[in-house]
Amino acid sequence: MYIHDSHVHTKYSFDGPKDINGEIDTIIETAIARGVNEISLCDHCDIDDILDGIYPLFEADVIKTDILRAKEKYKGKIQINYGVELGQAHARRDEAVELIGKQGFDFIIASLHNLRGYPDFAFLKMDIMCDEQIEYLMKRTFSELSELVDFGCFGALAHITYIQRYLTLCGRTFDHAKYADDFEMIFKKLISSGTALEINTSGLRRNSITMPGYELCAMYRQCGGELITIGSDSHGAADVACGIEEAAAELRRLGFKSQTVVRDGKLTQIEL
Repeated sequence: MYIHDSHVHTKYSFDGPKDINGEIDTIIETAIARGVNEISLCDHCDIDDILDGIYPLFEADVIKTDILRAKEKYKGKIQINYGVELGQAHARRDEAVELIGKQGFDFIIASLHNLRGYPDFAFLKMDIMCDEQIEYLMKRTFSELSELVDFGCFGALAHITYIQRYLTLCGRTFDHAKYADDFEMIFKKLISSGTALEINTSGLRRNSITMPGYELCAMYRQCGGELITIGSDSHGAADVACGIEEAAAELRRLGFKSQTVVRDGKLTQIEL
């Protein structure tokens, strides 16, 4: 199998390891040792929180220089893509467009870690919220995911069930069937825009479920979705490529034939 780990963080992410495990060379050498063919280094740029002073500045030029150095150093051994995980781009459209235009990323994944005016879902006290408050969060989540897809300018939409991770950790249930119409709306928008759906394997290391889970992957497929990426969401070298082959096997069982990769800065499909 051709392995493209489409979602890996380095020391340059605010939550990335600051020791040797976060160094790009360590990450790349680990990936090579694990048989990875292609890796997209996508450090966090939650642009709304950065501009509001909550997170440290995104050192775009420094990151780009380091990744381009690694591209040359490991040329012929592994394909390295200069990427970014652009969080909440819909909330700061002009600044996001400016960043994208200036940096010339090979690959951009978009994500929704928080709603406008809210902290990251990880910091919400969902265990003490009433059902009506949870429903409000879910309604806002789908609304802002829709805005994010409409923003465009990215190759894949990351971990669309990110909120589920924290609902589950807080002991709340998440019935994806209850929100079938909402997921179908997001999937159809992705398909119409030619944007890939990311299958994030970090959940396999936490609670044995990908983000989104396989039931939702099947729904995406039933809606006509074909474009997918598979990313470990590894923070540093430790979890590079973890869960990718397992997820790929299940996706093939669901009928997916190809995966999205990067060639000369453009997205294309190869066999899964």
